[in-house]
This record gives sequence, structure tokens and C-alpha cells, in this order.
Amino acid sequence: MTKTQLVYRGVAYDGTQHAELPAQPVEHVYRGVHYREALRHEPTQPDEALELHYRGHAYHHRRAEAARQVNAG
Repeated sequence: MTKTQLVYRGVAYDGTQHAELPAQPVEHVYRGVHYREALRHEPTQPDEALELHYRGHAYHHRRAEAARQVNAG
């Protein structure tokens, strides 16, 4: 077995050869809900003005603030 080969449940496969997901819509079910969407999609940018609520606390996307902290340190 080479370094690029990986094993999943006893089946070896080449980790450098990733399958491309199709861009055309595919029917699939997730948690009992039927979808007809493409399995491959581009991530959307978070809405900076959106207020998120989790366990009684309000959160805001703070990407710019996080970037400043990373670049400062």
C-alpha cells in the first residue's frame, strides 16, 4: 500500500483521486425531506447584518474582527 492509498472499512482507495460531484440536480433524501438539488454547490457569504440566536444569546458574524485578531497576533 502506497502513501496515497487510504483504507475505509477494509477497502483501499487512492486518496488523490477525488470524485467530482455532479452540477446537475439530483433527487435525494435527507432526514426524511426530499430534495432535488445539485450535490455540488458554492458556499454563500454570510450576511453580516444577520443576528444569530443560540441558547438565549445573540451573535453576529465578525469575520473582519477575527481577521484583525489573527493578523495582529
